[in-house]
Amino acid sequence: MYKYRISYDGGQLRDSSDLGYLFETEEEATEEAKMDVESYIGDWKIEGSEYDHELFDIEIEEV
Repeated sequence: MYKYRISYDGGQLRDSSDLGYLFETEEEATEEAKMDVESYIGDWKIEGSEYDHELFDIEIEEV
């Protein structure tokens, strides 16, 4: 099983296991994490917040 962590500029935004989300494969975890990053970006655009896409970091961990 795999989980992901998303951080932005060094600050953690989400750990999938905190929400009870674990994934069968590393690819599934990566895909879901990328969708979550895009969700954050979409929300921040709506709010008018500034962001740098390169400051997002995704970590995949086997649990």
